[in-house]
Amino acid sequence: MQQLTLNIVDENGVWERIEQDFTSRLPLRNLIWKGGLTQSARFIEQLDIKVTVDEADNVSSHDTLALASEHAGSGRLLNICLLESDSDADTYKAVIKPRVKAWVGRVSQRKGEGWMIVYVASAEEIQRMSNNKFLSMRTSVFDRLKSDFQGKKDAGEHVVLLQAGAVESWNSAFLAMRERVVQALEERVSQLADDMRRMDANRMLPGWNYCKFFVLKEGVVRLYRLM
Repeated sequence: MQQLTLNIVDENGVWERIEQDFTSRLPLRNLIWKGGLTQSARFIEQLDIKVTVDEADNVSSHDTLALASEHAGSGRLLNICLLESDSDADTYKAVIKPRVKAWVGRVSQRKGEGWMIVYVASAEEIQRMSNNKFLSMRTSVFDRLKSDFQGKKDAGEHVVLLQAGAVESWNSAFLAMRERVVQALEERVSQLADDMRRMDANRMLPGWNYCKFFVLKEGVVRLYRLM
């Protein structure tokens, strides 16, 4: 059965500590999607997403199902990189930043997929960050990740801080995740609509492929059914 998936890359063994809290907040509910073929707001009561976890990103930018319009109703919808670290500035620059940069470079090329970096911190680490912020010192790994990968403010939250035992922190992280999921859905349907318009405009040309046009429309139907 085709299904939308959320892929988590976890090289630090973080997932086993947060899995129960994470999965208890699925499926995503009450999403507002301001897009689609009719360009009107759509209320998604429940969106079922299968979670897959890997120790490394094992799908190339040319191998994802989301790149093919006929697979619009399946494949990855969101990519999440789980991180935790007590590294110093030199280790961050030499090890963490290059690895995360390579991951972001791969997943950001995938059409119809969103991405997030979730940095998991203990209560003690968050307290240190709070103290440093009060002193105008932004030297934590999370601060560096925000500086290097957050991007423009209007692009939404791509780098999120999570304190595993704090409900408010979980709510904030899932709010950002919901926004990335909705954005990915909008991009996926928009791409399908553009493909269908291009094909429809060429309907009278020799060699026009009705089967491909039908597959595009079927992809939209599958995607809507999953919602």
